[in-house]
Amino acid sequence: MIIFGIRGIIQNLDDFLKKVTVLEKENKITIQLFRADRIFGQEHLVSATEKAVRTWDAGRAMSRTLGMEIMLYAAAERQTSEAIRKIGIHEGISEMAVVIVGQVPENLLESLGVEQDDSVLEPKGKDPAIFGITREEIETEGEARIPELVLEKIALSEVTR
Repeated sequence: MIIFGIRGIIQNLDDFLKKVTVLEKENKITIQLFRADRIFGQEHLVSATEKAVRTWDAGRAMSRTLGMEIMLYAAAERQTSEAIRKIGIHEGISEMAVVIVGQVPENLLESLGVEQDDSVLEPKGKDPAIFGITREEIETEGEARIPELVLEKIALSEVTR
C-alpha cells in the first residue's frame, strides 16, 4: 500500500475517474482517492486500508471493489453513498489523498494532471466534526489527539458492521 497527497484541480469528474480506471486496469492495482481536507493524516488511511484489505481477503466485504471498501472504512460509514458524500472527491477539488494497493504506475501523476504534495495529508486545521467528534471531546482530549479520535471512529465502525 502506498499513500500520498496530490494537488490538481478536477475540471471534469467523469473524465478524471475514467483515467483512474484505465490506470487501475492497465496496472492491475487499486487506486482510491479522497478529499484531503477530510483525511486526518497518513495513519488515517493506513488504518482504513489495512482493515479493508483484511475484510476483503476474508470475503466479508460490504462493497464490490476493494477501493470502495477502503472508502467505507476511511469514512467510518456503512453506506457507500454516505462515504462518498463525506470524503469522496468532486469537481473543483484541488487537494486529494491517494491510496494505491499495488505498484504505483510511473505515469500516474502525469496521466491525472496532478502533482504530489504530501502536506495535504496533515491533520492540522481540519474539522473533525465530519466524524462526529464534538468540541467537548476535543477540549477533553486536546487538539493533538484529533487524529487518534478519528482512528477510534474507524475502529468502532468495524465493530458495527
